[in-house]
Amino acid sequence: MDFTERFELYKEGGMITDEDIEDIQNVIALFRDEYGVVLEEENAAPFIAHLCAAYGRLVSKEPVDEIPETVLEELRSLDTYKESEEILEKVMNATKNPLNETEQGYALLHINNLIAQFKETGEWHTCSDTE
Repeated sequence: MDFTERFELYKEGGMITDEDIEDIQNVIALFRDEYGVVLEEENAAPFIAHLCAAYGRLVSKEPVDEIPETVLEELRSLDTYKESEEILEKVMNATKNPLNETEQGYALLHINNLIAQFKETGEWHTCSDTE
């Protein structure tokens, strides 16, 4: 199932705007076009929920705790860390509203989890895999 209902609920609640939804849809398209995976409620709800909440926090200026250094160290030690960073950069380039540094850190965690999940199921592909 796609994220239409989630977007409508968040929009009705004043948490996100049409521009935020467009940014998130660009991120969903990025994952589909670059990596061959379709982000849906069943496989990517935490990541999309994070993006929605992050956009809401940027507007409300709600503070967010930094990711603990121990968590960052563990993330940096993973084989997928470099790839996660590259994808985060692509995500930031695909959106009009940039996430702040703290929100980017949390997005990086979610991206890493998505990579691991899709590699485990064999769904993860890069453009070079199809060439």
